[in-house]
Amino acid sequence: MKVDRNIIEKEVLENLKLIQNSRQKQYELNLKLADYNVPFGMVQKISQNEEVISEFDVHHLIGIVSAMYDADNSNPNPETYFGVREIRDAERTLKDKDLDKLYLPHTFKEVIEIKFDSYITKINIKELVKMVDSQLIIYEEETQRGVTYKENKSGGIVKTPIVNKASVKRIASKVSENQYFEDMITLNVYSTEVEPVSYDTNSKSLTINDGAIVSILDGFHRLQGFIAAVSLNPDVELNEILSIRVYDYETAKRFFSQLNTINVLNKERRKELAQERLSDKVVADLQRKSEIGKQIASGSMVSDLAGDLTTFDIMSYAIDRSYTIERQLDVIKISKYLNEFFVYLVGSYPNEFSKNFNERKNEFMSHPLMFIGYIVLSRYMQDNEIDFDEIEKYIDTIGKNADEFVPLLNAKKSLTGNKRIREKLFDYFVNVFGGDKSE
Repeated sequence: MKVDRNIIEKEVLENLKLIQNSRQKQYELNLKLADYNVPFGMVQKISQNEEVISEFDVHHLIGIVSAMYDADNSNPNPETYFGVREIRDAERTLKDKDLDKLYLPHTFKEVIEIKFDSYITKINIKELVKMVDSQLIIYEEETQRGVTYKENKSGGIVKTPIVNKASVKRIASKVSENQYFEDMITLNVYSTEVEPVSYDTNSKSLTINDGAIVSILDGFHRLQGFIAAVSLNPDVELNEILSIRVYDYETAKRFFSQLNTINVLNKERRKELAQERLSDKVVADLQRKSEIGKQIASGSMVSDLAGDLTTFDIMSYAIDRSYTIERQLDVIKISKYLNEFFVYLVGSYPNEFSKNFNERKNEFMSHPLMFIGYIVLSRYMQDNEIDFDEIEKYIDTIGKNADEFVPLLNAKKSLTGNKRIREKLFDYFVNVFGGDKSE
């Protein structure tokens, strides 16, 4: 190596975070990872726990750096870090596929086509576990229960899937003792770059094509239980019903929201995934594209550790009350306007909306319920064609009268079950600015 490995790992982590802010860039990276025979799951493991990158073999690290460079030439060239021979040897090693691992394309036999995007077959849990071990199956947080945030040993923030450990333990125990009745696992296969699957009607075989991404859509807890069970009893035998869906991002979210599983979703996350109100669609768009997108929490609480600012439910409430949204075109226009609004708001007060909670000094500006006021202000500025450059003037006006509304912000610790408080806050800011859609 030309550069100390710790420095390489640090820069890779920083560049991966930038890539993960764009779904398009993630797709492009996944295609390049496939070219180098680097499993997609390796990158996802890094996003969940940055410390694991130090455990990767050098050839995998070189493969990740090479894929990142090929996907976007603004990332460092692998020759910046590694010698020519190192790169050549790594590429040779990556091309020699590990016979103990599974790779795409991967074919399933005896598959029934329900319709063009829905298939069903059976699968032995050992093959499922092997797919996980081969890092073919990933956890897609945006179509699942979400994630929790924890601090690692080095002080970094890592994302981990929301898991009911007791449920996983119960499943593992029953499976390992051959006392578990088969049920159904659902996988989703998707890609914007290649045809995700190919189905042969004559042989009834379904092939997941190289370049597609496979995620667990339903059955994450059971999958974790199967992994533990196979570890406890390598001779365990169980065939699961396997449903394979070919859904885009939005369809996968809606599908997951309708499922009734043992581990029930919290109400806020169910509402976020279902997107029953058009205002929900606006918030979902803000989550993906806006300046505060990653700081809009899916659940009923905000995490200071994760740098959350507000919740999906609060934002949807405020937007639904402030804007008239009757069709998809309204969703697009309002999303675009609010995206720009938050660019100016956050840009004007970067510390108060920082992902680092300790940098926030103002007592009210980053309060989750305060976003009701910001949405009302955005509607007022839109109605009166006020330039975003003037946003500080109106925020300062709010601050001068903080004693009038701060008690409402702090009236209840919980952010749920506070309809009256939300209504009072909304009415207060409407009286200050206007902005009720009923006007």
